[in-house]
Amino acid sequence: MLKQLKTDTQKVLALGYFLERIEGIESFNIKDLEKIFHAAKERPPKNLNDAVNKNIARGFVMNAQQKKDSMKAWC
Repeated sequence: MLKQLKTDTQKVLALGYFLERIEGIESFNIKDLEKIFHAAKERPPKNLNDAVNKNIARGFVMNAQQKKDSMKAWC
């Protein structure tokens, strides 16, 4: 089933899910999201942090316990 992702927030959530479930990454950071957006041939949002924060506010993403590559990470 294909999902129509209309907002940057939805795209970040879907690609974060892909990173965790398909790629097996425990947590992801901004660099991971930028790479997966390019791999998906999608333009990353201008404010990627804002899209992540909106998913945090909705309870879909949370801060990871540890940083990844010295950067804030989420799961």
